[in-house]
Amino acid sequence: MRLLVTRPEPDATRTAERLRALGHEPVMAPLLETAFLDPKPPSFRPSAILLTSGNGLRGMLRWPGAADWLDITVLAVGDRTAEAARAAGFTHVLSAEGDGEALATLTIASLDPTAGTLLYPAAVDRAGHWPERLAAAGFTISLAEIYRMDPVASLPDSVVADLHQGRLDGVLLYSPRTAKTFVQRVVALDPQPPADHLSIYTLSPNVASSVTFGRIFTAPEPTDDALLALIPQSMGTSPSGVR
Repeated sequence: MRLLVTRPEPDATRTAERLRALGHEPVMAPLLETAFLDPKPPSFRPSAILLTSGNGLRGMLRWPGAADWLDITVLAVGDRTAEAARAAGFTHVLSAEGDGEALATLTIASLDPTAGTLLYPAAVDRAGHWPERLAAAGFTISLAEIYRMDPVASLPDSVVADLHQGRLDGVLLYSPRTAKTFVQRVVALDPQPPADHLSIYTLSPNVASSVTFGRIFTAPEPTDDALLALIPQSMGTSPSGVR
């Protein structure tokens, strides 16, 4: 299948490599670009660090003092982010293997809320209310808005041509922001390309809720493996998670 990969780099390249290994033809078109910000580093030593993305990790490591935090416990939203933290030198890393809610559950089960302040290096635009669960459980969280994701102004000309000529079989969408950007950029095209035939693979119901066309498939759990597993399912009849 010829599949549009919309997630930001460096994740887009990794996903494209996995798709090629599965026999598909990836088309690269990251719809969000990472812009790292420079918030003031915290004046305290965190009791633990919460990571919901590799960008949060990369942004945090821009602080000179972060090199002294490698022995601090890191709780990561998923295995990919956990692997990145280990590669950066952190020695005690746990993976929630899920989404923000799973990260909150792991934090409550693993940490003492009286041990100190948690550091959460995050994007300016965030989804979910899981930090409220931690606050209700007695945790103190210091939020550092350390990067933002800027949407691209338009789809690449080559992708527009693919859409008009029906050369794409499907699209992979990993975040609500990416999904909204993709829909907005397609709807803005004049003339409108055919899109109802597209298989739209979404990481979660929240991502799927932003899509208004195509055959929508939603991963049963918010992981890369679960999303890619939707592709062969979509080639059958009445796959689970389609609407």
